[in-house]
Amino acid sequence: MNAKPGSAAILAANGGASADKPVRPAKPSQTVSFEQALAQTDREARRKAAAILEVLAGARKPSEAAQALGITAMRYYMLEMRAIQGLVKACEPPKLGPKGSPDREEHKLRKQVAHLERERARYAALARLSQRAINLSPPPVKSKTASGKKIRKHKAPVRAFKLLARLKSSLQEGVSGVVPEVSAPQTAAIS
Repeated sequence: MNAKPGSAAILAANGGASADKPVRPAKPSQTVSFEQALAQTDREARRKAAAILEVLAGARKPSEAAQALGITAMRYYMLEMRAIQGLVKACEPPKLGPKGSPDREEHKLRKQVAHLERERARYAALARLSQRAINLSPPPVKSKTASGKKIRKHKAPVRAFKLLARLKSSLQEGVSGVVPEVSAPQTAAIS
């Protein structure tokens, strides 16, 4: 036999397996017969595939195949390139592992959102703790309604500002024993 290693004659003699590598049989659910594959395709697509195979086999010239298909030679060459790309892509080994699905992707994104929300809350708590540690007030929060208008803040009474100024001055002076004079209504407003 004058067949080269890996040629079609050796593959046919060995039942489709080459001598170099053992071939694992395909799962029954993954095999599709040639007739089933043909039944799932369009008649025009089969006609184009036959013309391309004839050209690749040397039975026709590209210009003859283009004329038989009713397209220009340039369009034929583009069609042939797409067919060869599809052939090469189909010969790639299938990717192993779980296949991506919209439900799985949604679940993954929800987990990521929950993780980021927990992380944001953690950083906000750390910021509040650090502000308390150095006696800084938190930055003002600009709040808006659903329509985008700003919410007006309630104006604090003037006596609250006076009391606040006295408290800050006592903290800056470091006097621990000085307690500002506060009447009963003002105490309820502070706490």
